Amino acid sequence: MKKSLMALAALAACSNVAQADVGFSKEGFSVSVYGILDIGVGYLEHSYAGSDVFASTVNSYNLNSSPNSFTGLYSGGISMSRVGVKGEADLGNDIKAFFRVESAVDVNTGLISNNGQSLYNDLKGLKTANGASAIDGQWYSRAAYVGLSAKPYGSVSFGRNTNFSLDQVAQYDPVQAALLFSPLGFSGGIGGGLGATENTRLDNSIRYENAVGPVDFGLEYKFAGSKSTQAAESGYVAMLAYNNGPVSLKATYSQTTNTVAWATQYSNVVAPDSNLQIENTRGFMLTGMDKVTDQATVKVGYEYSTISPPTDPYLTGIESYYGLTLPNPAVNASPNQNFQTWWVGGDYKLSKPFDLAIGYFNINTDNSPEVKKAYRAQAYSLLADYTFDKSFDAYLGVMAMSYSGVGLDKKAPVIAYSSNAMYGAGLRFKF
Repeated sequence: MKKSLMALAALAACSNVAQADVGFSKEGFSVSVYGILDIGVGYLEHSYAGSDVFASTVNSYNLNSSPNSFTGLYSGGISMSRVGVKGEADLGNDIKAFFRVESAVDVNTGLISNNGQSLYNDLKGLKTANGASAIDGQWYSRAAYVGLSAKPYGSVSFGRNTNFSLDQVAQYDPVQAALLFSPLGFSGGIGGGLGATENTRLDNSIRYENAVGPVDFGLEYKFAGSKSTQAAESGYVAMLAYNNGPVSLKATYSQTTNTVAWATQYSNVVAPDSNLQIENTRGFMLTGMDKVTDQATVKVGYEYSTISPPTDPYLTGIESYYGLTLPNPAVNASPNQNFQTWWVGGDYKLSKPFDLAIGYFNINTDNSPEVKKAYRAQAYSLLADYTFDKSFDAYLGVMAMSYSGVGLDKKAPVIAYSSNAMYGAGLRFKF
């Protein structure tokens, strides 16, 4: 942890020198430090205690069996708090080299965010808010890549890239993909991972994207990494988008093999599973947006994903999850696990600085009767955001959840509550 923070500080120092000496020089080289710090105070009706390593402090989305509530400070109500360094070099002839490294941080504690650690802590009986994620204590958990761009051929980047479907969620979620006020913003499984939250960001990947007129398109490919690392052993993502004035449409399709995931549907009902799950995933997302007027925007989306047994059934010896050793070896996924999500909503600018957004989300977390863990979740979200300037805004957010289905009493005698509600107010500083 100390080494990570020292590395960021060193990069920041280099960035200051670059900005002052060569950031806008003849050489065309620039490096800059950027980030978002989002902190607020909130109330969650049913909740474990807040976690000092969990990226959003509390879990406002998953099933919860706690009779207790949470009242206190949280990190990341709308945006996951982060610090990053990015740079660009002009190589001439419309060719540029670029890089980005970006860390997720907890504003309350100054720690690097580590959702895997939150699950591991609960496995040991700590009883704090938790959930699986691609944000698991890596030095640069949100991004780490180097690339080249050339007009009109597009750009290609190499390293730890974001999934196209994660970028799609950020663009088409009606309430800013808010961590604590949107199911898509909170859950990577439905909010960009297309079946596995660990796949919202792809290690060992190549990402290509380009635009020709109103059409955007892209491809990502993930190579197999070390067996000691997590997420998919291999996979690909395809993206196609169309932009026509105020109307835009986007589609992504993803397929991965031998994904190493921590199944956590019930982590806030009982202790998390003590083993990982090896699975193949396949899914697609379709979204649309219409800027009806200068003040009003409407957004809709649909997503379907499937989890199936892995191509390689012999990976079950894996016990390590981002450096954490679980007590039991991994298991192969059960067949016929299907997930459907659709949403509708939008926002209206009451004035230039004041934006009011609403969203409705319908999630069938598992519609397969063979698995017998199905539950349907519905979310109603409201987000009021007042922007003082481009660097600073304040917000009020509400998300009311309702649940139904056999999953509520699957772990009897521990029964999950059929509803939950999150209320929060926060401040967000962008630099």
